[in-house]
Amino acid sequence: MSAYSSIKVSLIDIPDGRLRDVDPDWAECLSAMFREVGQKTPIDVVANGKRFSLVAGAHRLEAAKRAKWREIEARILEPSAEHAADGLRLHEILENLGRKDLNALERCEALSELKRVYEALHPQTKRGGDRKSQAARNNKENQTEIISFCFSAAETTGLTDRAIRMAIAIFNGLSPETRERLKGTPFAEKQSDLKALADLDAEVQAKVLDLILGELPKARTIADALLILDGRDPETATDRVLRSACDNLSKLPRTGRMVVFKLHRREIVELVRREGWLDE
Repeated sequence: MSAYSSIKVSLIDIPDGRLRDVDPDWAECLSAMFREVGQKTPIDVVANGKRFSLVAGAHRLEAAKRAKWREIEARILEPSAEHAADGLRLHEILENLGRKDLNALERCEALSELKRVYEALHPQTKRGGDRKSQAARNNKENQTEIISFCFSAAETTGLTDRAIRMAIAIFNGLSPETRERLKGTPFAEKQSDLKALADLDAEVQAKVLDLILGELPKARTIADALLILDGRDPETATDRVLRSACDNLSKLPRTGRMVVFKLHRREIVELVRREGWLDE
């Protein structure tokens, strides 16, 4: 059950441990939209005595504050008494997963938290007992199917069973310190970067982040940082082009390679003479 109402902005509290931090630039953009066309989507709150706790819509709430609004449109949720906290957390997670602006780290965190909340609400899905039994296998399969259905039905992500499992494994592989340091950085945007870090132990993760996140980063990529930690020099731009050219040249058919050789005939002839290859 829920009800819609205009409530005072000053009465809304934002609980700790929110899944996403507020992006001030996006909040400012929303604020301008609010002034121009008004609020289109209510925020979600739950009553807490004479005040309210935010469940979903932190950016909209911040936008209202920036627009100097005294009141904001809200949907007041009435969760069931049993598992109320987990139910509200589930609502927040699904509201975030339904949006397309999550970065890779946020999506991994949301899916990991969704798994935790789902298991809290449905404890029978946790592993245990005879893991070889058909019932245990069915529980594991049903859990992923239900999680997948929650947001694939909204046609916003299309994540597969494998993608869900990988995202959760990546988040669990990142140390808490690494997750915090990655927030707001370009490395939080790409899942491939997150996976590369998650495959390392916590101590190495910290050393890699020291190299790529400093004021004057010593490494441009995670791969470069690992080379430095191994005592080797990272690849230069020329090194990367050369490696790519060598890799791709060998993949060309003979006729394709002949075209390349003819295009560089002068350099090749000069190299052959200088190296004395015809004298061998």
